[in-house]
Amino acid sequence: MTLPELLLISPPDYQTREFRGAQPLGIAYLAAALRAAGMAAELLDANLGGPMPLEQVTQQVSRFVAGVRQRGGRPAVGISMVSQVVDTVAALAEHIKAADPQALVIVGGYHPTFADREILEDYPAIDLCVRGEGEQTIVELMQHWQQAATGQPDLSRPSVSVPPSSSQSPSAPCREGVFPVDWGHILGVTWRQGEEIVVNPSRPNNTALDALPFPARDLLPPLQAYAPYADTVAGKMRLKASMISSRGCPFHCNFCAIIAFYGDAGGMAWRGRSVDNVVAEMVELAERDGASHFEFQDDNFFVQPKRALAIVQQYAATGRDFSFAFLTRPDQVVKGERYFPALRQAGLRYVSVGIESGSDASLVRMVKQTGVEVNRRALEILHNNDVAAQVEFIMFEPGSLLEDLQANLHFIEQQGLFGYFPPLVFTCLLLMPGTPARSQMEQERGLTGNIHQVLPYDFIDPQVTEVFQLLNDFRRRLGDPWYELAFKLLDGLPALEIGLQQEQAAASGSISPRHLAQLKLEFFALTRIPYQLLREGLDLVAQGQSLAERPELLAKAEAELAEVSRRVQLLLPPVS
Repeated sequence: MTLPELLLISPPDYQTREFRGAQPLGIAYLAAALRAAGMAAELLDANLGGPMPLEQVTQQVSRFVAGVRQRGGRPAVGISMVSQVVDTVAALAEHIKAADPQALVIVGGYHPTFADREILEDYPAIDLCVRGEGEQTIVELMQHWQQAATGQPDLSRPSVSVPPSSSQSPSAPCREGVFPVDWGHILGVTWRQGEEIVVNPSRPNNTALDALPFPARDLLPPLQAYAPYADTVAGKMRLKASMISSRGCPFHCNFCAIIAFYGDAGGMAWRGRSVDNVVAEMVELAERDGASHFEFQDDNFFVQPKRALAIVQQYAATGRDFSFAFLTRPDQVVKGERYFPALRQAGLRYVSVGIESGSDASLVRMVKQTGVEVNRRALEILHNNDVAAQVEFIMFEPGSLLEDLQANLHFIEQQGLFGYFPPLVFTCLLLMPGTPARSQMEQERGLTGNIHQVLPYDFIDPQVTEVFQLLNDFRRRLGDPWYELAFKLLDGLPALEIGLQQEQAAASGSISPRHLAQLKLEFFALTRIPYQLLREGLDLVAQGQSLAERPELLAKAEAELAEVSRRVQLLLPPVS
């Protein structure tokens, strides 16, 4: 295997406060495909331990590019790109080209799939966009990149018809400093031919997921470098491994880009790996890396409940101690209710469930094809089976009326979610590229905006706008200290509880059960603050009062935050 000429990057995300970090499996799958084809790659997770400063990222990339040049190679850098990191990726690409104009810069992922032309038009430092699934595409790109360097023809390349988009010869320089390469035979790629942009035919979705090699996790930091899972049920800390057992989702929520991402390539909306294949990866992770908590990051793990149960029961039959979690929809929880006792017995700890709203009207507008009663029943099923619910919620959406917000708050209070963290009250439907919701707002309201940014919109109800502004003011003014303390407690409390369960309080520097109980109450007092602000804001606007004339609301929240912070500092054990 040759020395790596390709660096694959998961770029830093400076926008998502709640992102806690996990091994970036997307670039690890690409590296595994390259390895199977006899080519090497290096990986960079720029979110490990929090988003890496851009200067540090560019330094690491510069070292890689310079090292490849010193070995006589031709460096290439591939960057995973979603909409919230577009500016970061563009800045990184510009740095790469400034350091080495002939380095190849590739972007792939959701945003390049939906905005491929615009990326190449707006960011000249980016050479290629990979659309859709990338494992086979990255292999063919790197094979052709290396063969183009030697001047040898690629005899294995298939014949692909690409409509001519330029009268310029393919051998002419695309732009100054860039080595000209004809990428016209590679499916799923958008590229420059001279001054023209060429969109190659889409690559069909991979229907043989079992044939893919397992992600090249050995090229990433070890599991120990990532946040563990505090399993308070078993009373132990577990190394957490992310997994993807299937791809796609057969549902059509209008705020989601999954259907569009896979839909352009045609084929089935959902594809699953075999039970044996998934379990083999779990066994490898346990034996090689010590993993004992598996977080399935499938777009929708529970599409086939029998398969989901078979996976965890077959793994449990190996005799290993483990826990697991997955993501699904509330209606699938309800339809699959009979499976949850067995899932819980196998080790299910929590389910991330897309509740989205406590308003039937909002659910209809979001094309959820569920309802408030289904949402309530799904949470009840999880609770009755001693499975925690990680609630996905959208408090504000373009059609929100005051009564929708009131219905949301009522649902939150009724379901015991008042104070839930991460906070449900800040969430707003984002009009992301590729989503039906964005297309709908462009058509119905005539909205326009930069494809590389979330499309802004106004609420149709001015009272909703007032409440939204109140919560935004809280985040701007108090968000940093509030989130910092909340995460400090969120990360620390389970470890303290497990220490007590293991009767190692003295050795671990833990605290007494009474102090632990008090800290839990303080965490609840802390997380309730924005919910209480929402409640007070809704009551006032319903009475016809202007929130802009009530500065005491934020002042009260600030005082509550200061008081909780003071009490927490008195209760926390000293740092040794």
